[in-house]
Amino acid sequence: MTNADRPVIRMFTCENDTVRWETRIVDGRGLELKVFGPGELRRDYSFADAMSLVEYQVQYERQLLLNGYSVLPHSDRRGGYDRRRRPRTTEDRRRA
Repeated sequence: MTNADRPVIRMFTCENDTVRWETRIVDGRGLELKVFGPGELRRDYSFADAMSLVEYQVQYERQLLLNGYSVLPHSDRRGGYDRRRRPRTTEDRRRA
């Protein structure tokens, strides 16, 4: 299941340029795609349903690949659990 406040991130790179996609569910408004790059360019798109979003992303990705961009193999988000939400199993070393 996808968390509404945690975006799905995808990165593309070409030489010194990057393009970052952030896709998220927007409560009551459908889906949102934010595109950062290349450079200072910023764009926001809204979609009523997942199929519309995916169709747009496929076309956009195809255009990026034709322009020499490649997909980075993983996002800049860390995977796994968030250690800040887990109880400590040992005493805090900074307070010793």
